[in-house]
Amino acid sequence: MGHYVEVLTYAIVDREGFSSRDASKVLHKRYTYEGISVTALRHLNMPDNHAFSFDFMNDELYYEARKILEDGAFDLYHCAHPLYITSSIKAAKDLGVKVVLMVTDYWLMCPLGIMLRLDNTLCDGPDEGRNCLQYCFTKVGEAAMQKRIAAAKKLLEYCDCLLSPSQFLIQLFNYAGFISADRFILSRHGFDYSRKKRHSFERDETVITFGYIGTVQHHKGVHIMVEGFRKAHRENMRLQVWGGSFNEVEYEKSVKKIAERDSRIEFMGAYNFNDVENILAAIDVVIVPSIWYENAPLTITTSLAYGIPVVASDIGGMREMVNGGRNGLTFKVGDILDFSKNIDRIASDRATIDSFKKTLKYPIRTEEEAFNTELVYKNLQS
Repeated sequence: MGHYVEVLTYAIVDREGFSSRDASKVLHKRYTYEGISVTALRHLNMPDNHAFSFDFMNDELYYEARKILEDGAFDLYHCAHPLYITSSIKAAKDLGVKVVLMVTDYWLMCPLGIMLRLDNTLCDGPDEGRNCLQYCFTKVGEAAMQKRIAAAKKLLEYCDCLLSPSQFLIQLFNYAGFISADRFILSRHGFDYSRKKRHSFERDETVITFGYIGTVQHHKGVHIMVEGFRKAHRENMRLQVWGGSFNEVEYEKSVKKIAERDSRIEFMGAYNFNDVENILAAIDVVIVPSIWYENAPLTITTSLAYGIPVVASDIGGMREMVNGGRNGLTFKVGDILDFSKNIDRIASDRATIDSFKKTLKYPIRTEEEAFNTELVYKNLQS
């Protein structure tokens, strides 16, 4: 659209090619990605467990971000996620640069980011930190928790505009008393349809293949899906589980043990997002069994973009994206029997899948999302 764009990021894994400026404790690396200039920052010695730090603001990173924003004479700073770089938002605000924040999860009000307590029950909000201290951070002092909450609210106030891809997230932040819902603009994720090379798939009509594409982690509810699938006894059903476990190796082992002796279930391993089209070529229905408040899963967006129905948990943004009877079905979160009943219904009659495909609404294009976002920018500059 003719705008000048640079990306600022924090390097969590990358360690090569960084250098220091003016003996700073924050290191820099500049490179180009798909024609866009990128500046990566990282601390010389990143604090242990930095992701769960209760101290949002980091002086060294604040001054480095401020210098970058000042040198570039930027008009607007769009933050995709504040993890590791919260100080950059304050730096932009102090320079008079307009700030847009896309809120894609609950990290600002939940240190774990997923609003799922350590006892695996859903959380309805921090309750001014009392729920955090009781259920998840029992060894953290009240003063530290109150400081984090106050900093998070202040950070939201720094922003000139807040975007969210789901109504659910907007209402939860409002309900939890973090910020008023009217500060948000709903901004649905688009899909890059230029990625689609094939617009139809040839499948075995005698078999219905369900597929999971994500990570094999507990909060993703993979155990619910596998247990529910085992209870559905139709022989014309198959389940492909795509994804690695990251650090939840024992959980992955436990899920595979549940699947033992059921030859219909196959674990396919980790995948590259660029291979998603080939993965979807063999899948009739995608399953999203998360037990946390997923906001706007890209798995659902991608599946619907390829015309593939979805079966998902009935919470969070998933319930907005999967309209029961039109593009798939929802089941009661964590309910193995309800899930099993839904996939059994689909497997009993392939015409059910065909009916979903006829009424399925495709996600907006990436170009539409970009156009809508540009309007937000222009309104802030006017």
